[in-house]
Amino acid sequence: MKRELVALAVFFLSGTSGALCQQTADESTAFNPLGRELPIQEMDKQIRLQVEWIEVSHETYTELMAEDDPEHPATHRSGNDGPLRARLAELAGRGEAEILDTAMVICRSGQRAKVESIHEYIYPTEYDHPEIVRTNSDPEGKKQTNTVKESAPLPIPAAFETRNVGTTLEVDPVIGADDVTIDLNLAPEIVYLAGESEWGEFENREGSVPVKMPIFFTMKVTTQLVTIAGQYALISANSPMNEDTGLPDRGRKVFVLVKADLVLPGLPPEREPKPAGSKEKAKATSDKPAPKPKAKPESTPRATVRF
Repeated sequence: MKRELVALAVFFLSGTSGALCQQTADESTAFNPLGRELPIQEMDKQIRLQVEWIEVSHETYTELMAEDDPEHPATHRSGNDGPLRARLAELAGRGEAEILDTAMVICRSGQRAKVESIHEYIYPTEYDHPEIVRTNSDPEGKKQTNTVKESAPLPIPAAFETRNVGTTLEVDPVIGADDVTIDLNLAPEIVYLAGESEWGEFENREGSVPVKMPIFFTMKVTTQLVTIAGQYALISANSPMNEDTGLPDRGRKVFVLVKADLVLPGLPPEREPKPAGSKEKAKATSDKPAPKPKAKPESTPRATVRF
């Protein structure tokens, strides 16, 4: 009788522990940060936009743009520039291309977003002659103000401007009704400080002072396009700055590519997006039990039950 009670206790404890393990595995798998089950189509969506600037030689640019698309005729080229992006990555790995910069921002549909990596360069645009204001009193006690212009070694700046030197990305995205296409209105740009130019000089009895103004070089694109979520799109090709002259370098070209991804804040990382379907199908997928753990070898008390 005692041995039968021991056997029943061991059997009950082993079954309870297995059920608890199975329940814990199911709960961890079915966890949803939103607290409720929603199909993909009903989840809030955001847009992750990335723009890349990749520089190559002009010869390489011509070769890449002249490649034929065997799957589509010349009058109906594919808008997916993923193969071009892969070729540029290969060239960058071999040192034949250079990734100049990358800008990325996450935003909501219909809302303007802006990301900057800049240096605010402040410079004077107007100058005045130095003036000294003198106040004198006449015998009757009345004050008289006189403004006298006197020569000085330096002119006085009277107005300033600020120019952002660096990378700026501004975008207005709108997700299409099909949740696949994305309308983009964007203006990415890179601004360089190329040098200074002399516009004049102030002279006095002590010498002359040159007046210099900064020179900026800009690579900017302002465009509107429709792209597919998750695909690269080539939006422009610019001539980069020649570091020696500060002028456009005709021997180099910069590919500007954009990629827009749909981001679902309530989607668990392990969950795969599903096509349009019923809520029951989505729930059945999320409630799928986890694989059962392997059975442990029987312990010594379980073996003694057979006596």
